[in-house]
Amino acid sequence: MYVRPVLLVLLTCAVVSICRADNLTVGSNINGQLVHMEKVSLSAIPFKVRTKTVSYNGQQVVKGISAIDLKNSKTKVSIMAGGTSFTYVTLRLKSERGDGLDYQIQIYV
Repeated sequence: MYVRPVLLVLLTCAVVSICRADNLTVGSNINGQLVHMEKVSLSAIPFKVRTKTVSYNGQQVVKGISAIDLKNSKTKVSIMAGGTSFTYVTLRLKSERGDGLDYQIQIYV
């Protein structure tokens, strides 16, 4: 009787853990103006880790940063310098070994 709901929950958990995208959202894009948009694509190379640094330097304070994983991979995104409350930001994208990068970067002021 309760086997089906339990099986459904376990299957859902397995799918969510496999299809985990590592998006980054910092700050807010509500009432913000999009000042920088960049698509980052690097193809996969077997046994290699792909990295890419994306930088923005402007005159106004950054209010929001969004990095959307278009590939639903396990790529890690981190802020290396600046960020919200600064006029600049540097993001680092690092793929899993043997994976590529496919991200949409958006910065709002």
